[in-house]
Amino acid sequence: MKKLVKLIATVTLLAAVGMVSGAAITQLGFWVDQANAKTVGGTAIPKSYKKLAKKAVHVSKGSMYSSAKLTKVTHKAKNYKHTTFYRTKQAKVVKANKKTAVYNYIKSSNGKTKGWIWHGYVKNGKAPKAKATSKKTSAVATSSKTSTGTSSSVSSSNKISKSKLKQLSTSVDGKPSSLNNWLINPGKKGSGALTDSKGYLKPAKGTKFSSLGSGAIVGTLSNGHRMMGQTQHPSKYLEVIPGMHSNSESFTNNSGHWVAYYISGNGLNGHGTAADKHIGFKYFSGMDQGLIASFNGIWLGMNASPDSTLYNWNSKILLINKKAAQAKFY
Repeated sequence: MKKLVKLIATVTLLAAVGMVSGAAITQLGFWVDQANAKTVGGTAIPKSYKKLAKKAVHVSKGSMYSSAKLTKVTHKAKNYKHTTFYRTKQAKVVKANKKTAVYNYIKSSNGKTKGWIWHGYVKNGKAPKAKATSKKTSAVATSSKTSTGTSSSVSSSNKISKSKLKQLSTSVDGKPSSLNNWLINPGKKGSGALTDSKGYLKPAKGTKFSSLGSGAIVGTLSNGHRMMGQTQHPSKYLEVIPGMHSNSESFTNNSGHWVAYYISGNGLNGHGTAADKHIGFKYFSGMDQGLIASFNGIWLGMNASPDSTLYNWNSKILLINKKAAQAKFY
């Protein structure tokens, strides 16, 4: 009888220990039965780790995770196509579907971007350099016609003076004419790439983005084009193509980022409060309200109609009817 009681107590104790520490032991890599491995909370269980010789690699798709347990995505590889990483470790993990997969640990040269990514997405060699922008949307000459029909002159400096910045800032209070005129006229060409490693627009070397308040910023790109955007949404920064354009033009964009064209005309049916329709484009007011906010329509007057602007989501193009954007709708 004593032996039976002792046996039951032992079994009970082992079961309790297993319930408390089984997952921890497995996660530490002491033991994993691949056939019966289960993930905790839908995450992966590392089977083994292996140190690799440091090697330059690059990625263009997939996700990077903070650990080999694949619990948290820290970066999207598509944002680092032109960043060279270094592979130093490898891990075999059992995923939620009970299949074994191999993940590599990679880190950028400055150490700021790092994580675990499926080995199939990792390519040997340094990342390709970003191609110089030669797209139609970014190749408009600085002699583009302005609203008066004459060639615009290249400004002598890309740095915005305090007085000019104050003038441009009035757009936030509903007086966008000064800002729109400044955006249409290109600045001086500078040096540096148009975008950073994530594909976001950045200012020309030696300059910086200037704040207009309420999260709105403006600046000059290395090709001389102006830009505007919302600090919290860099993926929606707009490169402004210089000059005034006709709504009868065919608008294209192969740059990968958003661009804006200012279009002339008196607006829909001559009323001056909405842009004429354009094939493939929708009215800005029809966009999801959360997305509208990410663009920060500082080109619009306080009482102007959002319908003064058209958008094509797939092409990443905004068409801004300048007259309508500055007109009072109500």
